[in-house]
Amino acid sequence: MFITLSRAFLLLALGILAISTAVLVKIFQPYDLIFKWKLTMSDDGEIFNLWAKPPVDLYIKIYLFNITNAEAFLAGREKMNVEQVGPYVYKEIMTHENITFNANNTMSTRPSHPLVWQEHLSEGRKEDDQVVMLNIAMLAISHLTADKPLFLRMGLRTLLATSKSQPLVRMTAKEFMFGYQTSLTTLGNTFFSNWISFEKVGLIDRMYDFSTDYETFYTGATNPAISGLYATYRGKTNLPQWDGEHCSNIELASDGTKFKSFIQPNETIKFFRKSMCRPINLYRTGEPQTYGSLTGYKYVFEENAFDNGANNEANKCFCRKGKCQPQGLIDVTDCYYGFPISLSYPHFMNGDPGLLNNITGMEPDEQKYSSAFVVQPESGLPLSISAKVQINMHFEDLSAFRQVSRFSHLTVPMLWFDIMMPELPEALDTRFNFYLNILPYLDILGYWGSLLLGIALLLYAVTRATLRMSNLTQMNNISEGKYSKANILRGVTNTVHCNDVYKPCEMKLLHQHEKHQQTLEDNIITRHNDMDMSADVDLLYKEMASAQQRQGSFALELEPALSGSESGDDDVESNSSASSSLCSHNSSTCSCLTDQSRNEQKYAEATANETSINVDIIESNQTQANTALSINANQAAQQTTTNNSRANNNEQQYKYNSRQS
Repeated sequence: MFITLSRAFLLLALGILAISTAVLVKIFQPYDLIFKWKLTMSDDGEIFNLWAKPPVDLYIKIYLFNITNAEAFLAGREKMNVEQVGPYVYKEIMTHENITFNANNTMSTRPSHPLVWQEHLSEGRKEDDQVVMLNIAMLAISHLTADKPLFLRMGLRTLLATSKSQPLVRMTAKEFMFGYQTSLTTLGNTFFSNWISFEKVGLIDRMYDFSTDYETFYTGATNPAISGLYATYRGKTNLPQWDGEHCSNIELASDGTKFKSFIQPNETIKFFRKSMCRPINLYRTGEPQTYGSLTGYKYVFEENAFDNGANNEANKCFCRKGKCQPQGLIDVTDCYYGFPISLSYPHFMNGDPGLLNNITGMEPDEQKYSSAFVVQPESGLPLSISAKVQINMHFEDLSAFRQVSRFSHLTVPMLWFDIMMPELPEALDTRFNFYLNILPYLDILGYWGSLLLGIALLLYAVTRATLRMSNLTQMNNISEGKYSKANILRGVTNTVHCNDVYKPCEMKLLHQHEKHQQTLEDNIITRHNDMDMSADVDLLYKEMASAQQRQGSFALELEPALSGSESGDDDVESNSSASSSLCSHNSSTCSCLTDQSRNEQKYAEATANETSINVDIIESNQTQANTALSINANQAAQQTTTNNSRANNNEQQYKYNSRQS
């Protein structure tokens, strides 16, 4: 199948366009551009809506340390013994409210984390379970005034005796977590409202108090990798309670909603929550893990996350006011209203052995109490979260107060919590599976598809155009050859073989023969041009040219002899008359014509037979390819035979006329 040159050029242009598209796909990576655009926070954008109110199941599991030997401990007969009670599970509805986009590519918000009780996940525990816990208010006030002037200490002793407060109290689990009212709390709220702005003391309640918080996050407009990460906390990039960048800088930390995108394999990421009062570096460990249809890197807290300089000199900045607590404790007093709160791993894991010597019932286990984060590295999407931290009260010398003196230089565990997200919801997993696992293949398909299509179009267009040009050249050569041969034949037929004096009688006779020969020639050339039989045609041309040359001579000599013919053909009669007239003037010429006519008659018959044989050969070679060619060749042969018969009749007539004369 041949195509026109214009269509070939069109295919060539399309091929170049397809290859150019492949090059552009390779250079600009459309998937990366789209993905980075999707990561950027914009008002009502997809990733923004997911960040503003994550549609995930985020829980906090709380385990209380119930004191089982309160009387024996206070009496000094036994070490404090604790018993882990829990879990008490709450669903955390994490939202970012009152979001404002700023001109510096950040957005400001007030966080909100209301908790919803999940009894079906609490393994039989109830919020009204009875537990014996520390009286946080009494112990906190005692600790704060222990190194104050004597008159303040005397006033506190009087207050404690009057209120009949006890350092260990029985209450429900919910009261300890979300607030219980005491006379000391009421007194503090009345006279020290700037210090104690709440009427009830609840450890979880205080930990989730975000009423005074405002946070700023990056939108990712200039760098999509940092979208959703902290820019400032309460207007500052550094936490005021710590000295030095290492301990205080929260910039580019995650609140757990979204981590850094495009994480490199050995890159460290940061995590920050108000309850932890500090940023914690996360380090990659182990092999990639798969959750649902997504695969992520596993990260854990740095090995000495709660070290205060004993093992890592850089962590000395966690020593509050230059005073370092035992190894494994971080002093977060400034984050908990001045209460002597310290953070550690659950069950004092990786802590100073002395912490375990003073308390019984603790069972550190790295397998149970290690934190882990699985983060999808391209998007920063958390696939699984488990952040485990223990809250303790650490006391200095309390010997000035008889009621609480047993707590001197003691670190008492109160609870540990696990902020956890076991897995992504199915809908979110499906959505990000499309973005992260399926959509990238469109980039690959676009590149290879465009490249291969372009190459195919170019090859097809060039090949077809070449064949077309070759065919046109061949047709032109055949056409030129046809007219060249025709001109040669005409030149041959115009040659006078006998005597120039007979030139007038030659022309009319040749005119009829030339017309027949040209018709035969055109028919054969036309058929063989379509069947690519130029070689056979050239052979036939040569044979016809020889025949024509010989027949031209025969015609010249035959014309005078035909002058006496009584044929009804007008051309023959006129030629015969002319020949007779000429013969009467030149007897030698007539004798020449008589002798040559006999020879030319025989030669004409041989030529006709030869022409017929050549046509039959071509007919035999092309019978299956083109029946029409055979028919035309036979017709040409029949016509030649007819002409020969007419010549024979003319010769017989000539003999008859001769005898009559």
